[in-house]
Formats: sequence, structure tokens, C-alpha cells
Amino acid sequence: MIFYFTGTGNCLHVARELAGGEGGGAQPVSIPRQMRREGELAYADDAIGIVFPLYGHLMPAMVREFIHRASFDTPYFYLIETYGRRHANGVELAQEEARAAGVEPAYISTLLMVDNWLPSFDMDEERALIPEKRIDENLARIKADVSARKRWIEPVTDADRAAHEEFLRFGMRFEAPDLGGFLSIDGDRCTGCGACARVCPAGCISLEGGIARRDALAGLGCNACLACIHACPAHAISLPMGEKNPSARFCNEHVRLADIAKANSGE
Repeated sequence: MIFYFTGTGNCLHVARELAGGEGGGAQPVSIPRQMRREGELAYADDAIGIVFPLYGHLMPAMVREFIHRASFDTPYFYLIETYGRRHANGVELAQEEARAAGVEPAYISTLLMVDNWLPSFDMDEERALIPEKRIDENLARIKADVSARKRWIEPVTDADRAAHEEFLRFGMRFEAPDLGGFLSIDGDRCTGCGACARVCPAGCISLEGGIARRDALAGLGCNACLACIHACPAHAISLPMGEKNPSARFCNEHVRLADIAKANSGE
């Protein structure tokens, strides 16, 4: 059983591959859709994994809430963290979070992929770097490890820990109460297509009078995943903090926008 959280398709692609590829094996399970269920979240399998992106080297808030709310009955619990440029001590932080939720990971690995953080990276440049990131090769290694039930936690160095401390000094937080002004929606540009609402994993975007409106605290609470801004065909959503290339957006090349919408809202 494989759970995932995705904003632009990276983790959905990884989860599919770990599950045997699209159309084969067990289908991976969307965390946002599970979090909308009422009652107990209890899962049992011979192996249970969670695939998620690192935001500020941490689990997205919804992933953290999921592992604390759910119960996992398995002899082999594993975590796969995707990142774009720097994972810092994300492995160590995720291990601590899992332990606090009462589950001990048998395996944790990071996977270098496209970085979709628009304030720092140009998506056209990021696409050009895909071959050197050796995503398929590294994903195949992880898949082999998990299939063999390898017990391994990726090592963390003092330099990794220092990188996270450096990030913390910027004061950027990815919690819903801190994200009220994180995104801006231009009502004049918005066409009311609803793509942003469909891909939002939190359900914090809605259409009012044919215009997209966002409330960071609505639904399950904004996670700063950037799914909405990457999906908007009219470029009506922007980041007030600035973007390296406002005209470039990203979706994993193996995933369709409709797949992300189905994963995050079921639509």
C-alpha cells in the first residue's frame, strides 16, 4: 500500500512506479482524499509507504497530520521524500515525525526531481536539468530496495543539519495560518475555469461568481504546494514574493493535469 501527496505530479509519478507502473499493480492512494474521510483511518499491509515532497525540508502539513491521525499495521513502513535542490536533514526530521506518531520507519530515502519552487527556480531551466538528475535510475534503485524490503535510513550529515538551520533563519513557514497572503489571484485575468480548485489538495480554493477565491484556512488548510499556480492556464495566480520566471509553469511529464485533479479533489 502506497500513499502520496502531490502538487505538480512528481510524487504521483513516483508512487505509481513503486506500485508497479500506471495500469499495473495496486493503485497508490491519495492522502488528501483519505484526509476527507470521516472516522478512523486504519491500514494494514505487508508494506506501507508514503511518498511526499519536502517543503522547507519538512513533510507537508497534511502529510504530518495524516501520519498522526492514521494507524499503520505493517512490518515494513517506508518513506520516500522528493526534493529539487537541497534535502538538508529532511530524512532525520521525517523519522522524528514518524516516531512521534508511533510508527518506526524501516526505510527512508530521498529522490532528486524537478524543483517547482517558483520564487527560486525557472521551470524552463529545471526541465533542461532533468537528464542530469537521473530520476529513472534513482527511482529504480529505490523500487528495488523496497521490493527487497531493505532496511536502511539515508544518512544525515552535520552539513545537512546546518542547511536546515540556515533555512529557518529566513522565517519562511508552510503552515496554513502563515499563508494568507502567500498567493494572489487576479480577478481580471481569471477565466473561472476551476483548474486551481480541482488541483488544490486542501480544498481552500472555490469559485464565487465565476472567479477563483482562496482562503488559506478553508478546507484542510493551504500547504503551499503551488498546485494552483502551476495549473492555472490564464496565469491569474501569482506569488507576491516574486518569481524567477512568471511565464513558466510545471507538471511532471508522466502525469496529466486531470490526474492531479483526480488525486486531490476527486474531480
